[in-house]
Amino acid sequence: MVCADVGGTTVKSALISVGRVRIPQSFKIKKFTCVQTRSDGGFAGVRESVLEAIKGVTSEDAADIVAIATAGEVNWDDGVVVRATSSLPGFENYAFSDDMSDALGVRTVVINDACAAAVCEHYFAKKRAESTLVLTIGTGLGSALVKDGRIDGDNVTDLELGHRLFVENGYECRCGKRGCLEQYLSATAIKRDAGTSTVKEALTNTGSEKCIQAKRNFLSALNYTVGMIEREFSPAEILIGGGLAEMKYLWLEEFYGKYGHPEVKAAKLGNKAGLLGAAYAALNGFFKGKQRGKGVRNV
Repeated sequence: MVCADVGGTTVKSALISVGRVRIPQSFKIKKFTCVQTRSDGGFAGVRESVLEAIKGVTSEDAADIVAIATAGEVNWDDGVVVRATSSLPGFENYAFSDDMSDALGVRTVVINDACAAAVCEHYFAKKRAESTLVLTIGTGLGSALVKDGRIDGDNVTDLELGHRLFVENGYECRCGKRGCLEQYLSATAIKRDAGTSTVKEALTNTGSEKCIQAKRNFLSALNYTVGMIEREFSPAEILIGGGLAEMKYLWLEEFYGKYGHPEVKAAKLGNKAGLLGAAYAALNGFFKGKQRGKGVRNV
Protein backbone atom coordinates (compact mmCIF):
# COMPACT_ATOMS: atom_id res chain seq x y z
CA MET A 1 0.00 0.00 0.00
CA VAL A 2 1.00 3.65 -0.39
CA CYS A 3 1.12 6.17 2.46
CA ALA A 4 1.84 9.90 2.77
CA ASP A 5 2.57 12.19 5.72
CA VAL A 6 1.66 15.81 4.97
CA GLY A 7 3.52 18.42 7.02
CA GLY A 8 4.01 22.14 6.71
CA THR A 9 7.51 21.79 5.22
CA THR A 10 7.57 18.43 3.45
CA VAL A 11 5.32 15.61 2.28
CA LYS A 12 6.85 12.20 3.02
CA SER A 13 5.58 9.15 1.19
CA ALA A 14 6.29 5.44 1.22
CA LEU A 15 5.43 2.20 -0.50
CA ILE A 16 4.72 -0.27 2.29
CA SER A 17 4.52 -4.02 1.95
CA VAL A 18 2.09 -5.70 4.33
CA GLY A 19 2.39 -9.37 5.16
CA ARG A 20 -0.52 -9.74 7.59
CA VAL A 21 -2.68 -6.69 8.27
CA ARG A 22 -3.01 -7.36 12.00
CA ILE A 23 0.71 -7.98 12.57
CA PRO A 24 2.60 -4.64 12.85
CA GLN A 25 5.97 -6.32 12.38
CA SER A 26 4.90 -7.38 8.89
CA PHE A 27 4.64 -3.74 7.74
CA LYS A 28 7.85 -2.90 5.85
CA ILE A 29 8.81 0.30 4.01
CA LYS A 30 10.05 -0.71 0.55
CA LYS A 31 10.44 2.75 -0.96
CA PHE A 32 10.55 6.22 0.60
CA THR A 33 10.62 9.74 -0.79
CA CYS A 34 10.09 13.30 0.34
CA VAL A 35 9.01 16.44 -1.55
CA GLN A 36 8.54 20.05 -0.53
CA THR A 37 4.99 20.92 0.56
CA ARG A 38 5.04 24.12 -1.52
CA SER A 39 2.70 26.04 0.76
CA ASP A 40 3.61 29.23 -1.10
CA GLY A 41 1.59 27.86 -4.02
CA GLY A 42 -1.57 27.91 -1.94
CA PHE A 43 -4.06 25.06 -1.87
CA ALA A 44 -3.25 23.96 -5.43
CA GLY A 45 0.47 23.84 -4.65
CA VAL A 46 0.04 21.69 -1.54
CA ARG A 47 -2.45 19.37 -3.24
CA GLU A 48 -0.09 18.89 -6.18
CA SER A 49 2.78 18.12 -3.75
CA VAL A 50 0.67 15.42 -2.08
CA LEU A 51 -0.17 13.82 -5.42
CA GLU A 52 3.45 14.04 -6.57
CA ALA A 53 4.68 12.37 -3.39
CA ILE A 54 2.14 9.56 -3.64
CA LYS A 55 2.75 8.91 -7.32
CA GLY A 56 6.50 8.96 -6.67
CA VAL A 57 6.31 5.72 -4.69
CA THR A 58 3.36 4.05 -6.39
CA SER A 59 4.16 0.81 -8.21
CA GLU A 60 2.17 -1.77 -10.10
CA ASP A 61 2.05 -4.06 -7.09
CA ALA A 62 0.77 -1.35 -4.73
CA ALA A 63 -2.49 -2.27 -3.03
CA ASP A 64 -5.67 -0.44 -3.94
CA ILE A 65 -5.68 1.75 -0.83
CA VAL A 66 -3.84 4.93 0.14
CA ALA A 67 -3.38 6.12 3.72
CA ILE A 68 -2.60 9.76 4.49
CA ALA A 69 -1.55 11.40 7.75
CA THR A 70 -1.87 15.18 7.75
CA ALA A 71 -1.35 18.18 9.99
CA GLY A 72 -4.53 19.90 11.17
CA GLU A 73 -7.67 18.75 12.92
CA VAL A 74 -9.20 15.90 10.92
CA ASN A 75 -12.54 14.18 11.38
CA TRP A 76 -11.60 10.56 12.00
CA ASP A 77 -14.71 9.12 10.36
CA ASP A 78 -14.83 10.98 7.04
CA GLY A 79 -11.34 12.41 6.48
CA VAL A 80 -12.48 16.05 6.34
CA VAL A 81 -9.96 18.64 7.57
CA VAL A 82 -12.02 20.49 10.18
CA ARG A 83 -9.31 23.03 11.00
CA ALA A 84 -6.12 23.53 9.01
CA THR A 85 -2.78 24.99 10.02
CA SER A 86 -1.57 28.12 8.24
CA SER A 87 1.07 26.01 6.48
CA LEU A 88 -1.72 24.16 4.64
CA PRO A 89 -3.61 27.03 2.99
CA GLY A 90 -7.15 26.34 1.82
CA PHE A 91 -7.41 23.04 3.68
CA GLU A 92 -10.08 24.28 6.09
CA ASN A 93 -13.19 22.09 5.62
CA TYR A 94 -11.42 20.23 2.81
CA ALA A 95 -12.84 16.77 2.04
CA PHE A 96 -9.32 15.36 1.81
CA SER A 97 -10.27 11.67 1.75
CA ASP A 98 -12.92 11.98 -0.96
CA ASP A 99 -10.82 14.27 -3.15
CA MET A 100 -7.78 12.00 -3.06
CA SER A 101 -9.94 8.94 -3.72
CA ASP A 102 -11.29 10.63 -6.86
CA ALA A 103 -7.91 12.00 -8.01
CA LEU A 104 -5.98 8.77 -7.51
CA GLY A 105 -8.71 6.35 -8.48
CA VAL A 106 -8.04 4.31 -5.34
CA ARG A 107 -9.62 4.19 -1.91
CA THR A 108 -8.09 6.70 0.50
CA VAL A 109 -8.11 7.11 4.28
CA VAL A 110 -6.99 10.41 5.87
CA ILE A 111 -6.26 10.89 9.58
CA ASN A 112 -4.46 13.46 11.74
CA ASP A 113 -0.66 13.07 11.78
CA ALA A 114 -0.31 12.96 15.58
CA CYS A 115 -3.01 10.28 15.70
CA ALA A 116 -1.11 8.29 13.08
CA ALA A 117 2.14 8.57 15.03
CA ALA A 118 0.38 7.53 18.25
CA VAL A 119 -1.21 4.50 16.57
CA CYS A 120 2.22 3.47 15.31
CA GLU A 121 4.04 3.91 18.63
CA HIS A 122 1.27 2.08 20.49
CA TYR A 123 0.63 -0.90 18.22
CA PHE A 124 4.18 -1.38 16.95
CA ALA A 125 5.60 -1.58 20.48
CA LYS A 126 6.99 -4.92 21.64
CA LYS A 127 4.72 -4.71 24.67
CA ARG A 128 1.59 -2.58 24.31
CA ALA A 129 0.66 -0.25 27.14
CA GLU A 130 -2.92 0.29 28.25
CA SER A 131 -2.76 3.76 26.74
CA THR A 132 -0.17 5.82 24.88
CA LEU A 133 -0.02 9.60 24.63
CA VAL A 134 2.31 11.04 22.00
CA LEU A 135 3.46 14.64 21.77
CA THR A 136 4.90 15.42 18.34
CA ILE A 137 7.16 18.43 18.82
CA GLY A 138 8.30 19.96 15.56
CA THR A 139 7.30 23.08 13.65
CA GLY A 140 4.15 22.98 15.79
CA LEU A 141 2.87 20.77 18.60
CA GLY A 142 0.73 17.72 17.92
CA SER A 143 -0.83 15.51 20.57
CA ALA A 144 -2.84 12.30 20.46
CA LEU A 145 -3.99 9.63 22.87
CA VAL A 146 -4.50 5.98 21.91
CA LYS A 147 -6.30 3.58 24.23
CA ASP A 148 -5.76 -0.10 23.66
CA GLY A 149 -8.66 -1.79 21.93
CA ARG A 150 -10.63 -1.06 18.80
CA ILE A 151 -8.97 1.48 16.51
CA ASP A 152 -11.71 4.07 16.08
CA GLY A 153 -12.58 7.68 16.82
CA ASP A 154 -13.36 6.86 20.44
CA ASN A 155 -10.03 5.20 21.23
CA VAL A 156 -7.80 7.39 19.05
CA THR A 157 -8.13 11.04 20.04
CA ASP A 158 -6.50 14.17 18.64
CA LEU A 159 -6.12 16.17 21.87
CA GLU A 160 -5.21 19.52 20.25
CA LEU A 161 -3.08 20.45 23.29
CA GLY A 162 -1.03 22.78 21.12
CA HIS A 163 -3.93 25.24 21.14
CA ARG A 164 -4.53 25.24 24.88
CA LEU A 165 -3.99 28.66 26.46
CA PHE A 166 -0.53 28.79 28.04
CA VAL A 167 0.32 32.50 28.33
CA GLU A 168 -2.40 35.15 28.63
CA ASN A 169 -2.06 37.60 25.72
CA GLY A 170 1.09 35.78 24.60
CA TYR A 171 2.54 35.22 21.15
CA GLU A 172 0.03 35.12 18.31
CA CYS A 173 -0.61 31.57 17.10
CA ARG A 174 -1.22 30.34 13.57
CA CYS A 175 -4.77 29.47 14.65
CA GLY A 176 -5.53 33.16 15.25
CA LYS A 177 -5.51 33.03 19.06
CA ARG A 178 -2.77 34.30 21.36
CA GLY A 179 -0.70 32.44 23.93
CA CYS A 180 -1.28 28.90 22.63
CA LEU A 181 1.00 26.22 24.05
CA GLU A 182 2.64 25.40 20.71
CA GLN A 183 4.01 28.94 20.61
CA TYR A 184 6.18 27.94 23.58
CA LEU A 185 6.65 24.19 23.08
CA SER A 186 7.89 23.68 19.52
CA ALA A 187 10.96 23.93 17.35
CA THR A 188 9.61 27.26 16.10
CA ALA A 189 9.52 28.61 19.66
CA ILE A 190 13.06 27.47 20.43
CA LYS A 191 14.49 29.16 17.33
CA ARG A 192 12.50 32.33 17.99
CA ASP A 193 13.66 32.60 21.60
CA ALA A 194 17.27 31.76 20.74
CA GLY A 195 17.44 33.90 17.61
CA THR A 196 18.93 31.01 15.64
CA SER A 197 18.12 29.40 12.32
CA THR A 198 18.28 25.82 13.64
CA VAL A 199 17.13 24.04 16.79
CA LYS A 200 20.45 22.23 17.11
CA GLU A 201 22.33 25.52 17.27
CA ALA A 202 19.95 26.80 19.94
CA LEU A 203 20.32 23.68 22.10
CA THR A 204 24.10 23.41 21.83
CA ASN A 205 25.29 27.04 22.07
CA THR A 206 26.21 27.27 25.75
CA GLY A 207 27.94 30.60 25.23
CA SER A 208 24.77 32.49 24.35
CA GLU A 209 22.43 33.60 27.12
CA LYS A 210 19.57 33.72 24.60
CA CYS A 211 20.18 30.08 23.63
CA ILE A 212 20.46 29.01 27.26
CA GLN A 213 17.19 30.76 28.08
CA ALA A 214 15.47 29.28 25.02
CA LYS A 215 16.36 25.79 26.24
CA ARG A 216 15.11 26.62 29.74
CA ASN A 217 11.84 27.89 28.26
CA PHE A 218 11.41 24.70 26.25
CA LEU A 219 12.06 22.40 29.22
CA SER A 220 9.76 24.46 31.47
CA ALA A 221 6.91 24.34 28.92
CA LEU A 222 7.40 20.58 28.54
CA ASN A 223 7.30 20.11 32.31
CA TYR A 224 4.04 22.07 32.50
CA THR A 225 2.57 20.00 29.67
CA VAL A 226 3.54 16.66 31.18
CA GLY A 227 1.96 17.68 34.50
CA MET A 228 -1.24 18.70 32.72
CA ILE A 229 -1.31 15.42 30.80
CA GLU A 230 -0.89 13.34 33.94
CA ARG A 231 -3.66 15.22 35.75
CA GLU A 232 -6.17 15.14 32.91
CA PHE A 233 -5.50 11.89 31.04
CA SER A 234 -3.29 9.62 33.23
CA PRO A 235 -1.81 7.72 30.25
CA ALA A 236 0.23 4.61 30.88
CA GLU A 237 3.07 6.12 28.84
CA ILE A 238 4.04 9.53 27.43
CA LEU A 239 6.20 9.59 24.33
CA ILE A 240 7.88 12.54 22.61
CA GLY A 241 7.90 12.35 18.83
CA GLY A 242 8.63 14.78 16.02
CA GLY A 243 11.89 16.56 15.31
CA LEU A 244 12.75 17.11 18.98
CA ALA A 245 12.70 13.35 19.59
CA GLU A 246 15.46 13.02 17.00
CA MET A 247 17.53 15.41 19.16
CA LYS A 248 16.80 13.80 22.52
CA TYR A 249 20.52 13.56 23.28
CA LEU A 250 20.59 17.37 23.51
CA TRP A 251 17.87 17.83 26.13
CA LEU A 252 16.22 14.70 27.56
CA GLU A 253 18.76 13.91 30.32
CA GLU A 254 18.72 17.56 31.38
CA PHE A 255 14.92 17.42 31.51
CA TYR A 256 15.08 14.38 33.79
CA GLY A 257 17.67 16.03 36.01
CA LYS A 258 15.70 19.24 36.38
CA TYR A 259 12.11 17.99 36.51
CA GLY A 260 12.11 14.21 36.87
CA HIS A 261 9.30 12.55 34.88
CA PRO A 262 11.15 9.31 34.07
CA GLU A 263 7.89 8.07 32.50
CA VAL A 264 8.51 10.44 29.58
CA LYS A 265 10.38 8.67 26.78
CA ALA A 266 11.45 9.54 23.26
CA ALA A 267 9.33 7.86 20.58
CA LYS A 268 11.13 4.95 18.96
CA LEU A 269 9.96 5.03 15.34
CA GLY A 270 11.04 8.55 14.41
CA ASN A 271 9.82 10.33 11.30
CA LYS A 272 8.41 7.12 9.78
CA ALA A 273 5.80 6.77 12.56
CA GLY A 274 3.16 8.83 10.74
CA LEU A 275 3.45 6.70 7.60
CA LEU A 276 3.35 3.35 9.40
CA GLY A 277 0.59 4.46 11.77
CA ALA A 278 -1.60 5.70 8.94
CA ALA A 279 -1.12 2.40 7.13
CA TYR A 280 -1.98 0.32 10.18
CA ALA A 281 -5.03 2.45 11.01
CA ALA A 282 -6.31 2.32 7.43
CA LEU A 283 -6.18 -1.46 7.34
CA ASN A 284 -7.33 -2.16 10.89
CA GLY A 285 -9.44 0.86 11.84
CA PHE A 286 -13.17 1.35 12.12
CA PHE A 287 -14.74 4.40 10.49
CA LYS A 288 -18.37 5.50 10.73
CA GLY A 289 -18.30 7.94 7.84
CA LYS A 290 -17.19 8.05 4.24
CA GLN A 291 -13.60 6.86 4.45
CA ARG A 292 -13.44 4.57 1.47
CA GLY A 293 -11.50 1.39 1.16
CA LYS A 294 -11.22 -2.31 0.77
CA GLY A 295 -9.81 -3.39 4.10
CA VAL A 296 -11.32 -0.30 5.78
CA ARG A 297 -13.95 -1.31 8.29
CA ASN A 298 -16.98 0.95 7.94
CA VAL A 299 -19.53 0.56 10.72
